[in-house]
Amino acid sequence: MENSRQPEVDGMCDDKPIHLNGISWETFELFLEFTFGRYVDILCFYIDELSKFLRFCDMYQCSHAREFVISRISSARYCFHPAKLINLAIKYHVRSIFPYAFQQLAETPITELTHAHRELMGDEVFLNVVYVQAALDSHRRIVAAEEPKILMHSNECQDPTGCNEDWHAIWWNGMGRFLLDGRNPQPYDDAVKRFKELQFGRVSEGCKDLMFKILDQGVAFKHAEQFVSETCSFLVEKLVFEPEPPSP
Repeated sequence: MENSRQPEVDGMCDDKPIHLNGISWETFELFLEFTFGRYVDILCFYIDELSKFLRFCDMYQCSHAREFVISRISSARYCFHPAKLINLAIKYHVRSIFPYAFQQLAETPITELTHAHRELMGDEVFLNVVYVQAALDSHRRIVAAEEPKILMHSNECQDPTGCNEDWHAIWWNGMGRFLLDGRNPQPYDDAVKRFKELQFGRVSEGCKDLMFKILDQGVAFKHAEQFVSETCSFLVEKLVFEPEPPSP
């Protein structure tokens, strides 16, 4: 009878636990939450721990657990530096978090990106961030300096020449200052909101309302958003491969 006893293997009892090399106890807490529904605050985890857990999911083909961890990272994405999110997205093929991270990098002053951040995101992403920021700065200066023209004045406008002159002056002193403020440049939406609160001199109410409608359409402003989106899509297609489905 003694010879027929099965040998004790890992996981057979509490005295013989399963050893998961490279997975910390803290990281395994997330697996327990996924398995048993016990809430764990993801903010307590470093990004390196979450990276290890994604590696664990890939190693053992835990696709559902992988989706769970990605959803938790996405819900707390604002807590992590975007360079780290880019690293996770590329390394573990997580396309869903790449656009947010790239948008944040595009809005981060290049002087605030350290050598460590550059290593995390890789040279290709870093160079594209530099190019995007240069293009956005150029576009911002163009928008600030070249006001949308009043092509047709309203019927109530009594002084079209004075209306054009004041519109030009107020645009430069308003939108130009808001967009190009060296200490605190305003996003387009905030700049437009503050611009509408200014006094417009000889600009008639009808002309002002017409131009405000054009600003609200955001045609000129959306070029910047589209450029960032297209660059991001290019990088996603090139760098973030779709994960292979687990073998049956």
